[in-house]
Amino acid sequence: MKGLKAIVAILVLGVIVESPSAEAKNNFGTRKVKLELTKLLAQVNAKDADFYFQQGLTRAKSGDIKGAIEDYNQALRINPNLYQAYCNRGDARAGLGDLKGAIEDYNQAIRINPNLALAYYDRGNARDDSGDIKGAIEDYNQAIRIHPHVAEGYYSRGIDRAKLGDIKGAIEDYNQALRINPNFELAYNDRGIARANSGDVKGAIEDYNQAIRINPNFELAYNNRGFARSGSGDVKGAIEDYNQAIRINPNFALAYNNRGNARADSGDVKGAIEDYNQAIRINPNYDWPYYNRGLARAGSGDIKGAIEDYNQAIRINPNFAEAYYNRGLARAGSGDDHLAIDDLQKAANLFQEQGNTAKYQAVLQKIKQIRGRLAIIESKTFAT
Repeated sequence: MKGLKAIVAILVLGVIVESPSAEAKNNFGTRKVKLELTKLLAQVNAKDADFYFQQGLTRAKSGDIKGAIEDYNQALRINPNLYQAYCNRGDARAGLGDLKGAIEDYNQAIRINPNLALAYYDRGNARDDSGDIKGAIEDYNQAIRIHPHVAEGYYSRGIDRAKLGDIKGAIEDYNQALRINPNFELAYNDRGIARANSGDVKGAIEDYNQAIRINPNFELAYNNRGFARSGSGDVKGAIEDYNQAIRINPNFALAYNNRGNARADSGDVKGAIEDYNQAIRINPNYDWPYYNRGLARAGSGDIKGAIEDYNQAIRINPNFAEAYYNRGLARAGSGDDHLAIDDLQKAANLFQEQGNTAKYQAVLQKIKQIRGRLAIIESKTFAT
């Protein structure tokens, strides 16, 4: 830029010292100089935009996301049509949790380049993170139309189809992702989850096996295989898988919680409670270990401790129907029937809202039993 300023100064200076007659005589030459100057300015600006863009990439890779955004801002001031900068600034904003700003950037990148598959894919991710699952699927569809041989598009669409309950569609997407990339361990893992949810536990375990073959340090695949093994009655195998997941990641709260469940199923209530304790230490806002520890405490006769755990689970998740139900049972067991009925009625309402008719009906039956018992007690009291 310093060189450009010098050129401009010389050109202006040259115009100043020329006489009026010389200016008229060299009018064509002046226009030619101005045209060359315009071209030069455009070249320098383009180089500067690229400089800030590349510097933004470097900063983003080093973890300086805010600095990267500043560089992308500067690149876009110089070249407002640099769609790559909009796309990367969108990624940076998404990384900082600014999903709205990220989506705006992807929108702008798509306006400039409607065939930019990456912008559709990234906007799909941002929409997914903001809860717009249908919008995300639409973006993945578009990314796949533009580039049908990219595994990540099918994989991400599969995840969102599973969220919407379309397990068959999800499995089809994972299949396609694996045809394109047979070493895509995440696709094997998520197809395993989909298969398990559809009742194909054997197929799920095969997928987790394959994910682990590709990546022997894939702790989530060990955890998921453990969950599948536990569901199929192989509690010992499940515990081995949870052990391996915890060896790889000693702060894996989910694996501690699940190993606790497996230990409880095998009769090791003390070991189960230790695992729930550890899961809670790692993540004090994780509702399930409190709930499961409550079940373990109730089973061992510690009703007061169980109620405290259910209380905590409900504080974290006020829509935790199972926690209300089991707290109701614990209160009924300790003689507090009126509070028990309140809890059970809350559980029934939540089960009904969730569309779980079987549990809703079961809770209503339990309420009926407790009310019947209360009526007998009250009638005896009046009789005396």
